[in-house]
Amino acid sequence: MRLFSNAVVRTFAPQAASSAPDSNTPASIASDPIGSNAETAPETAPDSDPSPTSDPSRPAPDAILVDGETIVAVGTRAELLDIAAARSSTTAALASAGGVGATTVIPGLEIDEIDCGGQVILPGFVDGHIHSIMYADSLTDLDLSQTKSLAEAVALIRERADSLPVGTWVVGSGWDLNKWEDPSYPDRELLDAEVPDHPVAMWSLDLHTLWVNAHALEIAGIDEATPDPSGGSFVRDENGQLTGLVREDATDLVARFIPEPSREDQVERLATTQELFLSQGLTGIHDFDGIASTLGWNDLHAAGRQDMRVTLFLRSPEVPWAIETAWHTGDGDDWLQCGGLKLFSDGALGSHTSHMSSAFPAVDGEDENFGVVQMTEDELFDQAHIATEAGISVAIHAIGDQANHHVLAVYDRLQETTKAAEEKFGRPMRHRVEHAQFIQPADVARFAELEVLASMQPRHCISDLHLLHLIDESAQLAAYAWPDLLDAGAHVVFGSDGPVEHANPFVAIYAAMTRANISGEASTTFQPHRRLSAVEAIRLHTQGPAFAAGLEDRRGYLAPGMDADFIIVDTDPCAAEGLDPEVAAAERDGLLGYDSEEALFAHAEAIRDTRVALTVVGGEVKYRA
Repeated sequence: MRLFSNAVVRTFAPQAASSAPDSNTPASIASDPIGSNAETAPETAPDSDPSPTSDPSRPAPDAILVDGETIVAVGTRAELLDIAAARSSTTAALASAGGVGATTVIPGLEIDEIDCGGQVILPGFVDGHIHSIMYADSLTDLDLSQTKSLAEAVALIRERADSLPVGTWVVGSGWDLNKWEDPSYPDRELLDAEVPDHPVAMWSLDLHTLWVNAHALEIAGIDEATPDPSGGSFVRDENGQLTGLVREDATDLVARFIPEPSREDQVERLATTQELFLSQGLTGIHDFDGIASTLGWNDLHAAGRQDMRVTLFLRSPEVPWAIETAWHTGDGDDWLQCGGLKLFSDGALGSHTSHMSSAFPAVDGEDENFGVVQMTEDELFDQAHIATEAGISVAIHAIGDQANHHVLAVYDRLQETTKAAEEKFGRPMRHRVEHAQFIQPADVARFAELEVLASMQPRHCISDLHLLHLIDESAQLAAYAWPDLLDAGAHVVFGSDGPVEHANPFVAIYAAMTRANISGEASTTFQPHRRLSAVEAIRLHTQGPAFAAGLEDRRGYLAPGMDADFIIVDTDPCAAEGLDPEVAAAERDGLLGYDSEEALFAHAEAIRDTRVALTVVGGEVKYRA
């Protein structure tokens, strides 16, 4: 057994999670984020009551007792030592010989005690939407995210090319024309002039547009006569010449020629990325990189090097293989779980390809642009129907309001098939919308009515502040509308969409609390009435992904019988709030119950800068600062 003691324990357990106590359950087990009390873990996880109702007559929990991969109890150190003693073979032997009580035989207990140094224990965070292979690649590829002009970007590409053998691909990501001094689309003219001897492929920040040179197009066999594929395009100038910009599904026709690392190298990259995730407080992820991540994580698992839990999602070309191999959502083991199928309805805001009901402002004289329809409603339904019938849930990427409208219509049409699949396979089919950034007001309630999960990324809101002028205000869309969806009764899941955004979940909590830029400038706040308290945001990063994966009875909060996945951090996200989160949620006044904007930002920035001391997964310390 292992005892984590001398800590402030924030369990985030649902208040209703109580039943008759057993002999191994202390009286002071915490059941809400502030540390109130419940007696045992529930068989299922009911809706959480966010209000702090700690019993002041009972001592606050300061320790967690773990046996194997499972939490035994949460309470005070003295209580948990008694429980450990009762389970100890040393104590049992002493008792049978007429020995003394547990508290006097502590030196002989079979227990490993870890002193948490007065820091805070929280449930482990799970990233509800991330791309681990792309993230791993981004740590070694050229980063253009800090460039402020086209010329600066090209100079960095030239510098990287000079360090590589002639003919080697130069690959990178992160450029964002919307942040450049001259916000015009890049083209291949400068690339061709400065880097003619290397194929170049640079992904936009949102990973929906690829900027390439003539050498890359030549290798890919693409010229002016190449037709645009469905759901994508090769951008051409007024003379029909290729500009070097490749959008959406057309990027696959170039990216497939970029050399991939060997399987051995990919595993090493993934191991490095896993260490980064663990250091940021992630104990699990929902991985959307399809077969690449499936192979990578399987290899890491087989090598005994997997240290975090992973739910794997498929891509459309992999469905026949999944059906043939009997891939069913929810199958797998405690470390690698089969997730669902990811489909794409539209593109992204930064690339002006999200499908909107109102046109984007004209750029460089282009035609009226409402975004890109990557799959029509009927095409989405056909794919979703095939997957659902086979026991595979569906997660559809939709950023624009019109894309979300179409996706909800697909799920409406899919209801009977979904119910039949749930009965056949004996498990929930929890369909999702990935991103759900802009929603027509009438569609907000439909998420709850159709029981569709909204998988959202708070960091997108503050990274997109410079893009919001692209949205037609007259449409009155619900933008990054986490509280609207929660108030309507929908389930919301938080994640990062890394590497589009950094994976650090504490920055996501900051974003949800402030809706202001990363530097903490209150004047940049976008729609403050849609802010969330830290308690609400943490639940969506813990209980949200657990529910999405059908694991709400095992993960997402800390209580007896739950998986021992938790983190020890140097900042208490609950202490400074000093408010009833339930009241803050009801008021939605932008201050979240704080006395002032300054107080709110001070707490949010402290959370943003949180340091993780320990990350525990399955009862084992997987990361130590």
